Amino acid sequence: MSSTRRHIGGLVAAGTLLAGLSAGRPAQAAEPEPVILIHGWNGSATEFARMESALEQAGHPAYAIDLPGEENVANAEAIRDLVTQVRQEHGGAKVSLVGHSMGGLSARHYLKFLGGADATLSYLSMGTAQRGYWPACLLPANQGGQMCPTSTFVSRLNTGDPTPDPVRYTLLTSSLDETRNDVIDGVWCRAEFPGVAHADEPKSQVFIDAVIGILDGRCPS
Repeated sequence: MSSTRRHIGGLVAAGTLLAGLSAGRPAQAAEPEPVILIHGWNGSATEFARMESALEQAGHPAYAIDLPGEENVANAEAIRDLVTQVRQEHGGAKVSLVGHSMGGLSARHYLKFLGGADATLSYLSMGTAQRGYWPACLLPANQGGQMCPTSTFVSRLNTGDPTPDPVRYTLLTSSLDETRNDVIDGVWCRAEFPGVAHADEPKSQVFIDAVIGILDGRCPS
């Protein structure tokens, strides 16, 4: 089973005013949605330490998942289980998903095939090979080979609607990502940042700032 580390954000300032304002009582501010952080191939939850801290400061409860392995379907099931747990802890609130590299593919499988679209507000990928990564064709399917562009896994993800509603989809890449030009239909925001090494994206300040801005509804492009 996967393990998680929970990071609860601080108090959130400001909120909308309800009708009760006329009686002099402002509404309680809504808590920003929980965020699930999903590492990539051969990665770990610790890669997101800086992003978790920044999300906490921004008021978002953050959960970094240690995925069970390098097989996307099993990883998607682990994401589903964590989302179910997190939503129970937050009164049924929807979540946002941030996936790095292959983690973005696992998250998309959850959204498209495991009912995740109904539980998710936003999907953000960082450096994800949305249409596959040719070097992965040399790997066994259960060790990252599902990223091969001709794999059944990638074909199923991109057949039909690759971005099921009502989720808002964002693709973030670095100029150093070999798959930076990958595009899928139905994307709300797409942005590229110069000179960030692929492995450094989860801890890069420019990516961290972009993620927080996107969760607040601002596309950096």
